[in-house]
Amino acid sequence: MQSVLALLARSLLLCSCADTFVYKTDGATAGGTAAIDAKDYGSGIHMITCGVGAHDPKAIYIRPFCIDNATFTGDEAASEGEMPIRNALVPVSFAGSLKESLEKMAPARIIADNETPRIGWLVEGDFRAVDGGSPLGRFFAGHFGAGRSFIAMHVKITDVEKGAVVYEFDVAGGSRLQGPAGTIRASGLGKATPFDLENAAERIYLVLSPNAHRFGSRSSVALR
Repeated sequence: MQSVLALLARSLLLCSCADTFVYKTDGATAGGTAAIDAKDYGSGIHMITCGVGAHDPKAIYIRPFCIDNATFTGDEAASEGEMPIRNALVPVSFAGSLKESLEKMAPARIIADNETPRIGWLVEGDFRAVDGGSPLGRFFAGHFGAGRSFIAMHVKITDVEKGAVVYEFDVAGGSRLQGPAGTIRASGLGKATPFDLENAAERIYLVLSPNAHRFGSRSSVALR
């Protein structure tokens, strides 16, 4: 597992706007089945045929991400006594945000650990780091990176009918160079982690959607 310092170092390479990004795609394998096409190995993408990635799931099932190995730091709760409770609820909050984002692609549902879907995609993963940053730091020098928040997680998506991991990647990001006023994507002086969770959920949807923003779409086929 990469250290939190390594994850933070990677985050510096990303742009300064508050957001999360996929910074690593891991190799995918067909869980418990025969080997998939050789071109799949090392790419983190299970090709359906002719290099076409998995798409249009019948349904999406989300299992709250594991936090057992996550490092929690920064402004996460109003007191030390509240911290374990807030940390334990992070997977619940993120699962709800992820459901809202992914149900734009297909019917989505949050499932428990003992539930096993039979169709569609299973989305699961684990948190690596959750840092709420410092509101005080953002107040005095947020535009220079002080007090920034940070979040990192590993995401695995399995096609349960094929028994294959179709996508597997890491997501990381945070508030970055944001001042006390914040933005629509950053908290400013408020709690930063809820913003980071929403940004991460939206990023996962954008990564999995062929054209979420419908770039290039036209109302007319006439060319000039």
